[in-house]
Amino acid sequence: MFRSDFPIFTTHPNLVFLDSASSAQKPKMVIDSISRFFASDYANIHRWAYDLSMESSRLYELAKTKLAHLLGLHSYHEIVFTYNATYAFNILSRTLIKSGKLNQWDHILLSKADHHANIVPWQILATEYGIIIDWIDLHDDGTIDYTSIEKQISGVKLISITGASNVTGEILDLERVKNILDSMESRPIWVLDGSQRFPHMETHMSEFWIDFFVGTGHKVMSDTGIWFFAAKKDLLQSLDPAICWGGAINSVTTLGYDPAGLPFRHEPGTPHIVWAVSLLASLEYIESIGGFSKIESYEKSLVEYTLAKIKNLPSEIQLIGSFDTKNRLWVFSFSFKNHHPNDIAEILADQWICVRSGHHCTDPLHASLGLRGSLRMSLYIYNTTTDIDIFFSALVQATVI
Repeated sequence: MFRSDFPIFTTHPNLVFLDSASSAQKPKMVIDSISRFFASDYANIHRWAYDLSMESSRLYELAKTKLAHLLGLHSYHEIVFTYNATYAFNILSRTLIKSGKLNQWDHILLSKADHHANIVPWQILATEYGIIIDWIDLHDDGTIDYTSIEKQISGVKLISITGASNVTGEILDLERVKNILDSMESRPIWVLDGSQRFPHMETHMSEFWIDFFVGTGHKVMSDTGIWFFAAKKDLLQSLDPAICWGGAINSVTTLGYDPAGLPFRHEPGTPHIVWAVSLLASLEYIESIGGFSKIESYEKSLVEYTLAKIKNLPSEIQLIGSFDTKNRLWVFSFSFKNHHPNDIAEILADQWICVRSGHHCTDPLHASLGLRGSLRMSLYIYNTTTDIDIFFSALVQATVI
């Protein structure tokens, strides 16, 4: 349906790319935008005296404006670009400490289903500043146990949790989490890792009272090096930036410095301008194909088709996660009774079938399931039912070797 928009499948006609949860392929619109920007418009931003800089600045800010709209925010001032999600969580966690939003002995609540990027920065705070981490439990299939949140939320200062799992494909029930947090006398800060969620669906932060949303560019078809975190303007303005230089400051004297206003306050140094332009192009591409509603509709059909195939697999191959199509993304991970996932991945790779094996940066999730790793196939809009058929045929053959 959308496959012809992606040049890599012309270059490699036999390619079955099933690793989009790691990074998505790029449509021609994005590739062309990068080339055009370098050839015609490139300059550093916010050098207002000349036209090239003004055009670079316009495109950079337009990317933020489109993001803000998708997240239900009101201004590009509420979007902070970073280099990757790990960087975003490190910046955000240290900024919350520096601003006094978190203090020694404060409790924060994390999920065992989360990516290491949403775990390790908080563990560093625990080591360096005495923050106490509590853990949300998982069900036997690796999905979130919401009763665990209810039992542990009292007295918590912050909850940081994935909006969709990169292993089980589970989509977090935002309404249920919101209701749990609303029931508290003192509402904790809510940080949502939207890295897997954002490429597939719109999420309006204000609808669920999400304080910080961390999202990704390269998983939504832009180039690497452009991620972001988002928050309402008054909250961002109240934060004292943990890292500060370049455009993030207004002035410097021998006595100190004055942090800049928004949106520059939390963006130290020269940003990834070209990759912001690539993100803008990826969002414009999504608009051109009918928006996120079109992606969700196409995704639902692939999820249903994939789950139907999984139900007929031999018992040697076990799905991690739920068979419920309602709260699932296009991410499917498997364990094996008699095979190592790395061995299966290598066999598939020899057939130009691209999947990922390992722990997928989710050691706590795999440990809770008693697994050292799994094999993951993940889909996006350029995949077809033919890709799915080829994958499962090869998977079954690989497990009988």
